[in-house]
Amino acid sequence: MIFPTLDLRGKTPLLLLSGLALTTSGCISSDPTSDRSNVEALVHPRLGEVINLDVVNASPVAPPSDWNGSGPLDADTAVRVAFQRDAGIRTSLAKLDLARAELAQADLPPNPALDLAFGFAVDGISGAPAIIGVTQQLTWIWTRPDRVDARDADRRAMILLAAASMISLDANVRRSHAAAIAADATHLLDQAHAEATRRTVDAVTRLFEAGEASKIDLDRARLDAAESAAAADASRRTARQMKLAVLAVIGCPDGSTDFKLQGSLATSGGSVPDEQRIIELTRVARLDVAAARMRVLAAEAECRLAGSKRFPEVGVGAAWNKNFGDRKAVLPGARITLPILDDGSAAIAAANARLDGAQLEFLSIRRRAVGEVRSSREAFLRSDQQRIAYSESVLTPATEAEVLAEAAYREGVIDLTVLLLAQKRRITAERRLVSYQFATISDRIALQEQVGGSFDLPAMPPVVPDIDQTTATAEAPNTPARASSLDPEIPS
Repeated sequence: MIFPTLDLRGKTPLLLLSGLALTTSGCISSDPTSDRSNVEALVHPRLGEVINLDVVNASPVAPPSDWNGSGPLDADTAVRVAFQRDAGIRTSLAKLDLARAELAQADLPPNPALDLAFGFAVDGISGAPAIIGVTQQLTWIWTRPDRVDARDADRRAMILLAAASMISLDANVRRSHAAAIAADATHLLDQAHAEATRRTVDAVTRLFEAGEASKIDLDRARLDAAESAAAADASRRTARQMKLAVLAVIGCPDGSTDFKLQGSLATSGGSVPDEQRIIELTRVARLDVAAARMRVLAAEAECRLAGSKRFPEVGVGAAWNKNFGDRKAVLPGARITLPILDDGSAAIAAANARLDGAQLEFLSIRRRAVGEVRSSREAFLRSDQQRIAYSESVLTPATEAEVLAEAAYREGVIDLTVLLLAQKRRITAERRLVSYQFATISDRIALQEQVGGSFDLPAMPPVVPDIDQTTATAEAPNTPARASSLDPEIPS
């Protein structure tokens, strides 16, 4: 048996093929640092400088650096703690890292295949005891732009969704903090009402002992005081429950509720934009709508990629051969897979169906977003008008009526029923005012979230920069995606 000796002289085709595989390898990095910077660039104009996005790279189980768990907690501090502790936004960033890795993978060529064979003489005649060959698939060269376009669109969508998750977290924390402030304010009102009814019981008791009030009046006052005390105890529990909700949303569910809430229900930030401006921002600047548009672009690229299945797949190779007569040969060759049995029609139909689905999903998300934002704007205007009306037209007269009723009852001008009714009207008005103040703040937060995070955004699509490598395609390939009946409704 003759063992071959490896000799690379005269094997230029083999070396050229190996060099082709090396020089055309992908150079899009899988490092997600630039993509995370793009997320920061989208978030900061919407949330302001209150948020330090560097903390999302830290461990979510580390103690928060901005709050010790027992000090006063305002809304901005609560948001900062949530960004330090929240697992949801880190999940979104992990999905972004995955999308970046898949983009880098799409840019890589397939590995060349190396074939080795050694023969043994069994019949005493010449044969081919040694064969070394390498084969490289070339179809990826002209399908690469579509693959990169599809994965890059996915990457852009994940950047937008990661930024949207941060905006949603900010809104949820501020809404939860406002709900806790409202519950605390309601508890203070109920405590004050319970104290007022207790004082009424004391006054009626003195009048009863002096023979100026009946036993029925005393029993009625005691009943009203007992109801007020029960309401105060229930609102105390509700206030604690709302604190627990705040702790949960900022990522500290096992924290103590022995902290003070800082903030008020006063409305700030000026008026909201008109309806046309709100609709325009929602259609253009809202991040989940823009992400849905990226999904359409990814589906279009997949359609173009599916269209390439109609053409043969090509691979080239070269082999080195040595026979028993010690003669050597270099054998260049090619492998062509003809689309005969699988002509690509099924793949094209599936890609077209996915494109239709992506376009319909985009249309549905955008329509739903516009409907939600218009409804939220009306809800804000309604609650804001109710807040103003109760503050100016209901609460002040109710408070004055209660003061006059107390004085009139002591003078014997009215009976106890009128006094108790005046007290209930005043506490009801104050409770409703608190609920309208909270509704105003909550609806405003929801409205800002639904337009993209801020009313001051320009009415233009959010900018997601191109991939940071020269191998990215600047233009789509010449093979067009299948036209859709929804194209006129979906702007580029």
